[in-house]
Parts: sequence; C-alpha cells; structure tokens
Amino acid sequence: MFNKKNLLVTVLSLILLFTMTACGGKDKVEEPAENATENSAEATNTEETNEEATEETEGEASASGIVRPEGVPEDYPNKEIHYLYGFSPGSVQDAYIRILFDKIKEMEGWKYGLIVDYQEGASGRIQWNALANAKPDGYTIGFTPTAMLIPSVAEADEVDFGYDKYAYIFSMMSDPGAIGVAADSEYNSLEELVNAAKENPGKISLGVTSVIGSEGLTVKLIEKDSGAKFNTTAFNGGADVMAGVIGGHVDAFCLNITDTTTFVENGQIKVLATGNNERSEFMPDVPTYKENGYDVIQLNTRAVSGPKEMPEPIRQYLENCLVAAANDPEVKKQAEEMKAPTDSLTGEEVSASFGEFYDMLTELWADDPWQ
Repeated sequence: MFNKKNLLVTVLSLILLFTMTACGGKDKVEEPAENATENSAEATNTEETNEEATEETEGEASASGIVRPEGVPEDYPNKEIHYLYGFSPGSVQDAYIRILFDKIKEMEGWKYGLIVDYQEGASGRIQWNALANAKPDGYTIGFTPTAMLIPSVAEADEVDFGYDKYAYIFSMMSDPGAIGVAADSEYNSLEELVNAAKENPGKISLGVTSVIGSEGLTVKLIEKDSGAKFNTTAFNGGADVMAGVIGGHVDAFCLNITDTTTFVENGQIKVLATGNNERSEFMPDVPTYKENGYDVIQLNTRAVSGPKEMPEPIRQYLENCLVAAANDPEVKKQAEEMKAPTDSLTGEEVSASFGEFYDMLTELWADDPWQ
C-alpha cells in the first residue's frame, strides 16, 4: 500500500521514467528522417528499409523526401488544419508548432497551413475533450501532454479524454518543471519560499495551469514534505501565470522551463529550482528540486495527436512531415534560439510511453487516490 507521499513521488517520477523510455528510440527516429530528407532514393531503396516497411509507411516520397503513404487523398490538405490548444497564447510549444507547420508547408508545397484554435479553460480539459470528440478527418489535431493523463484517471467519469481517445502523431519536447518568483521578490531560494508558506499557511499565492496535473501534484508533494501550505490557483495558461507574477498579483509559479525562458532573459522573473533529475542545460546555475531536499521529478512530454479514429495514412503522413520538419537545420536553429527542449518522438513511441504511464496511474489511483 502506498502512503500519500510515496504515491505522489511515484506519480511524478513516472513522468520522467516513461519519457526517458520513449527517448531511448529518439536517435533511431531522427537519423533516418535526416537521411530521408537529404537523399530519399537511397533511404527508400535499401534492402533493410524494404524489409521493415509496413502498409502504413508505403507510398511515394515527395521532392523534400517526405513519404506520403498510400491512402492519403491526393488533395490533402485541401483546407486549413486546425490545431486545438487548451491554454493561452505565448508559450514555447505554441510557437514551435507554428514553426514546424510553416516548414512543412514550405517543404511540401501545401496551399493551406495550420490554424491554432485556443480553447482555454479548465486546465486543458475543454480542449482535450474537444479533440477527443472532433471529426476524425485529419483536419483537427491538438495538444496532448503527459499531464493530460493525470486528470483523465482522477476524473475518469467526468471527462471524455484519456489515453485511448487519441491517435498519437508526434512529440515536440520534454519539458522539466520550474518553480520561481518575480525578479524583485524577497525570495531567493526554494527553501525561502517554502518556509514563508510554512510560516504563513494559505497566504503565499502560487500560480499553475492545473491543480491536478504535474504542477499541482508537485506543489502538493512539497507541501506534504515540508508542512507548508500554498494558496495554489490554476490559470488558463503559463503566460497568464507569468503576468500575475510579474504584476505582483501572485507570489510564485510552478510551471515548466519553456514557460519561463523569455521572462528570465528579460529580467522579469527568477527561477528558484527546476524539476528534472539533473540541472537544465538552459539554467545550469539553478538547482533542482532534489538538490533542495524534495524527492520529486516534474517533466512533461508535449505531444501532438488527433482523434482516435483519424485515418492511419493521414496520421502517418503528418508524423512523417513533423519529424522531417523537426530535423530541418533551420528549424533546429530556431528551437535552440528559443531554448526549446525538443524531443522528436514518433506516434508509436508516444503511444507506448503514455500507455505504460496511464496503466500505472490507473493502478495507483485504485490503490490510493491522490486527489
């Protein structure tokens, strides 16, 4: 039987565990995609490729080297593809998906591109429900992060989304957590912030995008470990949280590193701690939660998916396009400039890691609910 603390440690640690499991095949994905882009004839005519080819990947390669599987309509896409995003504009993943599809449009010569539909509210639940119930015609895709699986288990009777409700296409990045404050805040370490919340229960406000997702669970675990009590509030997106912190309306935040980089560079905030096992390459001087004495991992894989019944040839084609775009040198340079922790995984890899994580969450919830 898990006690509450061990349960939360396990839940948050599993986010890292299964992300790392998926990352194990990353090199296998990226290298062939680069080769395909540079020399599609060589990549598609080798004996090994022919032996491993499946029906879903058979088809003709375009001039850019991207394989268009059999079964994809000749005129696809014949209108804009809508990307559902359940948080406010301005995040790194919001910018990155636009960069990817702009590159795809250029590489494939598409007449139509991507439209981002912001469906804010309920910590992502509105968008995740809408995506699960969308028409599966290949013209509606959306944002499905690891954190989506947590409320899908905790609120299974109240939501339409869940692990088995999507056709997974691609993973953009794996993003460590970050806890911080405004640049002029009196708090200069996570210890100082936690101690203030311990000495003033419910008085120190802390912004998140979900009180039940990885951010909320991170805060709950730190509270249980320390005896502190924050006033934790969910906002519609990371940009809204940051606006509250910078404006002095919220004392602190618990988000992801990609939500913070622009504000750090502008001198508006300071990150007190980050959520991976090791320090972030983008913030090498910032200690981890573990270095601060909290045995917790916060890492969110940010995937792109479609409704469960979307046609497999279209799903595969979009995966092929996204992998190729992510491997484009110009896109890689832009990602580095944004300090985006890119982590290009195939739909199969995302499905496998999300599936294992979902099964574990289900077992843990049945044994000792964390809500």
